[in-house]
Parts: sequence; C-alpha cells; structure tokens
Amino acid sequence: MLKIGFIDDEKDMIEDYRARLKRRDIDLIFADNCETKEDIVEWILGNNLKCVLVDYKLTQVYNFMGTDLVAYLNAALPDLSCIILTNFPEEGINDNLVLERLIIDRNLLDQTSLDGFVNIVKQAIQVFDKRLAIRYEEFVKLKQKKENDGITASEEERFFTLYKILRVYAEVDDIPTDLLKSSTNTKIDQLIQKLDSFIGKTEEI
Repeated sequence: MLKIGFIDDEKDMIEDYRARLKRRDIDLIFADNCETKEDIVEWILGNNLKCVLVDYKLTQVYNFMGTDLVAYLNAALPDLSCIILTNFPEEGINDNLVLERLIIDRNLLDQTSLDGFVNIVKQAIQVFDKRLAIRYEEFVKLKQKKENDGITASEEERFFTLYKILRVYAEVDDIPTDLLKSSTNTKIDQLIQKLDSFIGKTEEI
C-alpha cells in the first residue's frame, strides 16, 4: 500500500478521504502534533513519506500558508513530491511559490471516481523513487571518496545529508561510525596535536 501525507488545518474530511483512498491501496497519514515547518519535515521523515498533500490555507493551525510550506519543503527535501490542494487554484498560482501543475483543485478528492487523483499521486511517488535512486548513486561515489580520504568539506556535508535521507527510506544500511565523523574536524584535531607537540618541544629547548 502506498503512503502519502496530508497537511491540513481541519480534520473534518480526513476520515472520509482516508476510507476512500484506502480502497485504492493508498494510506493517508494526517499530520498531527506539528507546529512548525521543522516539525513537519521530521514528521515526513519519521513516516517515510514520498508524497504529501498540502492544503492551501493552513492558518487555523499554522502561521504560514500551504504554498509557503511547500517552498520550505522543496528546499529541505528537494526530491519530495508536494501537491497543493485548494478550492481556489488561482490563489495558489498567484503566489508564485509552487508550480501550477502541482496545484490541484480539491474537488478531485470529492468526485465519485478518484482515478485522476490516484494517477497523479502514483506518478509523484514514481518520480520520488527515481530521484532517490539517483541520490543513492551520488551517495555511493561520495562514500568511496570518504573512505579514501579524498572528500572535500562541501562534499562531506552532502554525504551526511544524503545518508540521513537514504537511511530513513531504508536505501542504505548503517555505516561505520568513523565514516560519520567529519574529516575536517579530524584534520583540525591532528593539526592541534602537532602544534601542541611542537610547542612542547620548543619549551624544552
């Protein structure tokens, strides 16, 4: 069964949506106990979500709009498929924060047939899986550089980011603790030790 997230400031329709989508092998997970954008990112990762539906107006619970949240999620999790749901698509389009093709009329969820909506969600998840495969290839190359001590500081930061995301989605296993240590910090520690040793020898003279 496919899992998708749902971020809304109202729960009135959640059970109806959940029941109808479950018949189409889609498990709808509602965002509870989230207050900030950072909370939502952790919720997404904690539930291994590959696609999220975001209501346009979130202001009854959150202090930001749906398009603003999607812009944030696009920066934090670039490969995540985010879809805006709204009764007034033109409002979301006018914000210029989300591509028009990712803003969907909420009435699609209320129609007798959910085929159109389900196809959009399935394609969004396929896109995520394809992107994740590309990220895995990038991770493998950076891991090899890390193991050979030939990684730059920016590459190492990217390596840690990719590991966190790929580990959440079970694309990689745990790696040795040594690989999770910053080589930059290790090099600095080694330089400090050499400097201390040099100073100690100088004082003995």
